[in-house]
Amino acid sequence: MAKSKSKLGRTGLSTVVGISLLLFLLGVFAYILTTLTASADAMKEQLVVDILFREEAREVDILKMEKELASMPHVLTAQYVSKDSAKALMMERLGHDSFDILDGANPLRPSIAVNLASDYVNADSATSFQNTVLSGNEHVIEDVSYDTTQFIELTNTFSWLRFIIFTIGGILLFIAMALINNTIRLSVYSKRFTIKTMQLVGAKPSFIRRPFLLNALGQGLLSGIIAVGLLVAFGYFFGQISPGQIERITQSEVQLQKEFQIFAKLFGGIILLGIFVSWVSTYFALSKYIWIKTEKLY
Repeated sequence: MAKSKSKLGRTGLSTVVGISLLLFLLGVFAYILTTLTASADAMKEQLVVDILFREEAREVDILKMEKELASMPHVLTAQYVSKDSAKALMMERLGHDSFDILDGANPLRPSIAVNLASDYVNADSATSFQNTVLSGNEHVIEDVSYDTTQFIELTNTFSWLRFIIFTIGGILLFIAMALINNTIRLSVYSKRFTIKTMQLVGAKPSFIRRPFLLNALGQGLLSGIIAVGLLVAFGYFFGQISPGQIERITQSEVQLQKEFQIFAKLFGGIILLGIFVSWVSTYFALSKYIWIKTEKLY
């Protein structure tokens, strides 16, 4: 009897260890996927749409439009750039003597630099935004300028990259769930005689399932917590060999909050996945051995 309990204990331990490792690998991949997606979104949000105004446009009208643009749901930032600010920026980039040939004249126009939200950075949305801004404002706006080629190339590149990453992630998730399911089935298989004995003494299927399912919930929770612990240890180790990554994360409070949100969702998802897969796999594995004939147990 003691030997049997010891064997069952080792089976439960191996199940927890196996699930934990698989959840850890899923967590690492999920973090890589999330980080790449965030990097792609950050690059998209750096693209600028310049709204150039006519010479006769009044500053009060430009400032009013700046506020209207900033209130749009798909606009991250809208910043007014005066003629003098544009000149100072141009001189900084090209040299302080870049305007000497113009005898001090400033041919630059006042403008508003707009950064769009990442999910709105594509050629069609940019064209729609351009038409929306120009509609009814042709008398003050000279042009809405953006690099069409850059919008298209960046959108296509990250669309393919995201498709590839999600495909690999889906395959990895399927394999991990299949392995977890197989691990739990083996665990239930080792207890098939216990299940059949309970049946023979008159136990109902619901009564038989209850302790196994409660145990599955516990194993799934424990596996998820262990996987989270491994992820934290992995993150600490990665931070030691790549301190630049830690500096990037902690460079601003906003960035730090984003990272905390990512980790909170990742850790919560890992724990919930461990509980869900463990419970579902145990339930269906039990159904097989509850209804199987005694002679097929051997």
